[in-house]
Formats: sequence, structure tokens, C-alpha cells
Amino acid sequence: MDLKALIKSDIKFKKIWESSCKNHRVLYFQIDKDDNGIEAHFHPYGEDHALILEGELTYDISFKEQIVVNKNSLVFGWTNYVHGYHNSNNMPLHILVFATPENNLSVYNQSKLPIQDYTGIRKIEKLDELGLLTTQRIAFSSIPPKGFTDTLMIELESQNIEYGQCRNNDSNNKIYVTFKLSV
Repeated sequence: MDLKALIKSDIKFKKIWESSCKNHRVLYFQIDKDDNGIEAHFHPYGEDHALILEGELTYDISFKEQIVVNKNSLVFGWTNYVHGYHNSNNMPLHILVFATPENNLSVYNQSKLPIQDYTGIRKIEKLDELGLLTTQRIAFSSIPPKGFTDTLMIELESQNIEYGQCRNNDSNNKIYVTFKLSV
């Protein structure tokens, strides 16, 4: 799929990919400055992580802190990690969100704050140095993962996304996303 064409379109939300078990999906969002974005929330049973395709993401942390994340960076919404997505810039923000599982309940109530296990890792800015980062449910890698045959591959420069078998001769300008089948 050509993500550049999607970015140029008027589409604000689209499901890009979903696993056959329907527990894993990749969602596309365009968030403009005047939009509400995705309010600060947490997932007691799932995760969502975002790759910034274009623009500048203002990422809410724990209802009280914000960081700014730019193109080709990843941010992490771990299980029970308070996070939200906003655009404070005049240019449109385009992101891919990797979400799992299917019933990824979101809680927007600040009075029900969770215990946060993952407060140290907030963003990865240099994907070429990513190596392998594994959350409870998803593995992100800058090199083709071993032991997996089917993986989502995102070509950062051309902004293409495809699902298929990893090849050893793939360029190093890709990010590989593998959803874990069980936790």
C-alpha cells in the first residue's frame, strides 16, 4: 500500500491492515491542529504504538506531561501507560497506530490511573539504530526479524507498507513490525 497517496488524500482515518485473527491491526490517522486528537487514555488490556509518517506529534504522558515527536519516530502506548495524540502544529499530522488486542479497551478517566510499569521508554527517534524492541504484544525491528516468516514491512523513504515474507536482502531503511500471537 502506498502511504504517500493516503497522506495526500482527504481520508482522516483508515484501517490499513488487520490480522486474520482480528486481534492485531494497523490504523492510519490524520490529525489537524483544530482536531481534538486522541485524548489522554490508557489500555488495561492492550497496547497501541504510533509511527509518525508526516508532521509533528504532541504526545501526552500521564495526563500531565507532553513530548514532541517528529517524522519516522515511534512512540509507545504500553498496557496501562497513559498516552494521547495531538497536533500542535499548523501542518497536518499523519500517523500509523499499531493496536492489539481486538478488545483494546481505552480508559479516559483520570481518577482511574493505572500502575505504570514502563515509564522509561517514551520514544525511539533513530529507527536505523532501533535493532529490536519488543513489547508484550509487538516486536519492532530495523532488521528483518529471525524466526518470523510473515511481518509488516514499512519502507520509510517511499512510505510503502506491505505484509509478507521477510527477505535477507531488504534495504536497511525499513521498519519491521511483528505482532505476537499470544501473550
